[in-house]
Amino acid sequence: MSRSRNKRLLPSIAGLFLLLVPSLAMLSPEPVWGFRFGVNADNWDRQIKKPAFVEALRRMKVEFIVWHLSPEEEVSPERLMEIVNFCRQNNWGYLFNTELVNYVPKVPHFQQPDGTYRWDLKPPTMKQLENDPLFLGVVYDEPELMQSMLGVKLKDNAVPPYFADTRKLDPRDAYEEVVKKTKELVNYYGRSKKRLVFEMVFPDYAHGPARGGAILAPKLLKENFNDLMYYVYAGAARQYSLPELWACVDLWFLDKFPEAGRTKPGGHTPEELYQALLFAFERGFDYVYVEHMKGLADQSFNLTAYGRKVVEFQNTRTTPRSLSWRTFVPQQVIKRFPDGYWGQKYSSFIPNHPYGAWIKDETPSAEALSWLKLLNRLSQGKIPGEANNWNAVNHDYFRRTPYIAEANLPPLLVLDHLFTLPGSFAQAQTIDLTSKKDQ
Repeated sequence: MSRSRNKRLLPSIAGLFLLLVPSLAMLSPEPVWGFRFGVNADNWDRQIKKPAFVEALRRMKVEFIVWHLSPEEEVSPERLMEIVNFCRQNNWGYLFNTELVNYVPKVPHFQQPDGTYRWDLKPPTMKQLENDPLFLGVVYDEPELMQSMLGVKLKDNAVPPYFADTRKLDPRDAYEEVVKKTKELVNYYGRSKKRLVFEMVFPDYAHGPARGGAILAPKLLKENFNDLMYYVYAGAARQYSLPELWACVDLWFLDKFPEAGRTKPGGHTPEELYQALLFAFERGFDYVYVEHMKGLADQSFNLTAYGRKVVEFQNTRTTPRSLSWRTFVPQQVIKRFPDGYWGQKYSSFIPNHPYGAWIKDETPSAEALSWLKLLNRLSQGKIPGEANNWNAVNHDYFRRTPYIAEANLPPLLVLDHLFTLPGSFAQAQTIDLTSKKDQ
């Protein structure tokens, strides 16, 4: 929910239901070297009934679709099965993305009995689809961001707790509450043998969801250095033995998005999309999807320059991958408490409320500052010493520096405060930011 997301808030629930929001994802029966490619999409304009929409997906060799869903679609068997049958007819895997809850307040469908506000797919939905092998699972979009926004007023509405009301807790206790709720949700979807995927927007907060058992899908592009996201999220996935690591290649950059392939100056380019897809493939991610189909095709579903870059990327998938997030050897192993700080001091509206804890003094801790200074050193100055992504819009470096995809960090893994060093990394340099001697 960066500034771009804030600007995309839907004006009313009524307007929302007129638009209807799903997202698409497709699955090939024989993925190449464990890599599967998908896209975000929706069916609000009944796109799936248009042959050109199907042809665009086929040209890009889409293997799964992440559908942005609306409550109306979940409660309407006909609307839900329209999407499901579309995927079955084309042998495309699918997930449902529940991002809508992030922007539309006071919807009874999203209200949980414990006072949290989150869209959990209903038991009848899970029962109906649990035996469908093409139904891969559910994507919670930026849930850790929503938890950190707890209590903040957006357009006269205070953001409710996503996982738990942690405002009065210490950040480490708040971390434990988020882990606890994540485990409950993973178990809920796991009873139907479906994944719970967390789409993650910042280079932090990875470890709590991983400890809870959620599959991580860090955002590449967006406002992030791709290699920083990779090393943080690979560290969390390895520490907590996750079976997969996903990535969302996100074409949003602050308030810029290539709607129908057209974007404002400074937005992500088709070439940046191509390079991010290569990065995801070469670094060994398992499932990768692009946000959003509306940038990959125009209103007639002709591929844009971005969509054509997807086709070009797919044509490169002809050789085995030599690198895996599971096995690469790090030069540095960093231990730290994932306190959520990435430079909120320089943000326009996102507070430093780790896991929703309303700390009295939002000044970054010594450990948080040590983490940023370490990244500055390891990147040889490419990451500034006070913030690590372009959401720090008021930081002079990020205000004047165009997007850079990689910070040229050395191979490293970031592990949380519960890891015992050196573990299996005796050959790597270990840096313990939980210890004052390394701060």
